Amino acid sequence: MNILLSNDDGYQAEGLRVLDEVLTSRGHMVYVSAPDREQSGKSHGFTISGEVIATEYAPRHYHMAGTPADCVLYSHRCSLFPVEFDVVISGINHGYNQSTDIIYSGTCAAARQATLDGIKAIALSAEGRDTALFKASAEFVADNLSFFSQMIQPGSFMNINVPLAFSGTWKAASIGDVLYQDRIVIRERRGKELVLEMESSSPEYRSSHSSSLKADHAICLSGKASISIIEALPSLSVEGMRELVK
Repeated sequence: MNILLSNDDGYQAEGLRVLDEVLTSRGHMVYVSAPDREQSGKSHGFTISGEVIATEYAPRHYHMAGTPADCVLYSHRCSLFPVEFDVVISGINHGYNQSTDIIYSGTCAAARQATLDGIKAIALSAEGRDTALFKASAEFVADNLSFFSQMIQPGSFMNINVPLAFSGTWKAASIGDVLYQDRIVIRERRGKELVLEMESSSPEYRSSHSSSLKADHAICLSGKASISIIEALPSLSVEGMRELVK
């Protein structure tokens, strides 16, 4: 397969390196377009004015001065690589991208952008920063890549989260909720300027009540990888639309 890799941890991230190494060893033609620095939490932001600098740092490997969505959008639309991609894999992210975090995730945004461009895509995240876990996650995807690609329908991408105590098995998952109670504090006053900073707190995980499937975070707690198929575009609220058209 021709595979484009991206991420939001930057082109020097260990998860990306391991994924590249494993897929290449399996005979795939791997290309990389990743941010030149960490872009975690940037969601689907992309550059609509000004230049985006792409720098080749190895054959078929570029880093970009842009967001994860930029890396996929710009490299695909300008034919940076002279091939058609069979799949885009974004990751391996250093930490989960599950439940509500899917909204904020640059990792998921790169996969979503590929989907919008008509390319099958997988967002891959692992709980920790352990090289052994990254290798197990990469091999898990490589072993199942053909099957996973067949599961991905047009207009959707696959989101995979691998727990630290990975059993080697997976389960289909719904998207849970994460409630953040982070405080925003004023650190400093500089005349009319205020220096604001977030104080992180432990998140509260909750399951979705609209699905018969277990939530992604609950499945990962059991030692299995969670796999969800996520629509690239937001869904309409059926009940809300009924009220509008009354």
